[in-house]
Amino acid sequence: MGDAAWWLRSLLFVPGSQPAMIAKARALGADAVILDLEDGVAPGDKERARRAVADALDEGFPDALVVLLRPNGLHSGLLDLDLSGAFRPRVDGICLPKCEAPAAVQALDARLRILEDRWALPRGRVRVLPMIESARGVLQAPAIARASPRVCGVGFGAEDFTADAGIPRTREGGELAWARTAVSLAAHAAGVPAVDGVFADFHDEAGLRADAAEARRLGYTGKMVIHPAQIAPVHAALAPSAEEVERARRVVAAFEEACAGGSGIAVLDGAMVDRPVFLRAQRTLALARRAQGARGGS
Repeated sequence: MGDAAWWLRSLLFVPGSQPAMIAKARALGADAVILDLEDGVAPGDKERARRAVADALDEGFPDALVVLLRPNGLHSGLLDLDLSGAFRPRVDGICLPKCEAPAAVQALDARLRILEDRWALPRGRVRVLPMIESARGVLQAPAIARASPRVCGVGFGAEDFTADAGIPRTREGGELAWARTAVSLAAHAAGVPAVDGVFADFHDEAGLRADAAEARRLGYTGKMVIHPAQIAPVHAALAPSAEEVERARRVVAAFEEACAGGSGIAVLDGAMVDRPVFLRAQRTLALARRAQGARGGS
């Protein structure tokens, strides 16, 4: 799977203890599913969930669907049981929860090398999506994002972060602004996507759209979801609007015309267009093409 496949708009959490939900998730239209063995599974159901996930992976998933496994974290005492019991070759990556230091990614990397050898997979094929979910994790995010070539993105978990930091959680999410921005910047500095956490109220579509739009403004290109009804609104919120695309096309055309005439600056609608503005417009058009391609392939 090439790196382009890791441009994921929606990542749907599915409890590993719910085989019927896993089966339905194959055809719900998400870009990725996260088969969850951690917070989505009660302590007494962990072993049953491992068996259910392993069975589902053996049955298979559509080729276009990215499949991630979220085991319990490094310090839970359950990580090795989760990997040995539930991992199968169909797993594209590991969603590493509550990651607080690059050493956690590196410890997982060592385990994945063993699994790849055991299952005759190419070395480095299984990717890692570390989840930043604590104050310490936010401060370590730049190092975490660069901890291994396996890192395919960096995720931000607002619910665990606010619990860890003792911050009241609000619907508007203003309390998350600094940490959310810091994680996005860490991801972009490392050259990997930033993936935003869940919006918990799956009945509130307007709130979800606003939350996803804010995530996009902060540089996130993907968002985790907990209900199928959240997939389409997230896809729409993370894609450039028709107006943005048209404006970007005009910016690119004006700048290229100026460059052809020997100038590095254009003027469009009374505003200066220089190279940074041109590059932003190109990025907008690239996002639009990817979104269109994803719709065409769904």
